[in-house]
Amino acid sequence: MSNRFQFGFILILIAFLISITFSFNPKLLIPKGYDLATDGLVVARTLMIIFSLYLLVKIGDLIINKKE
Repeated sequence: MSNRFQFGFILILIAFLISITFSFNPKLLIPKGYDLATDGLVVARTLMIIFSLYLLVKIGDLIINKKE
């Protein structure tokens, strides 16, 4: 395996682990002290996490599929 393939695989694996972590423990998205007024905050952070994970996976995909 080339170094680019390994790096791309690691990026995709990190994105998968982060998404699984937030899926099983959504309390990580809610800061302490904001238990009642978190609807907008949770939606905003969730969208940010989704977008970040999408970019991370796309970067990994580009590195894996890059022609030399």
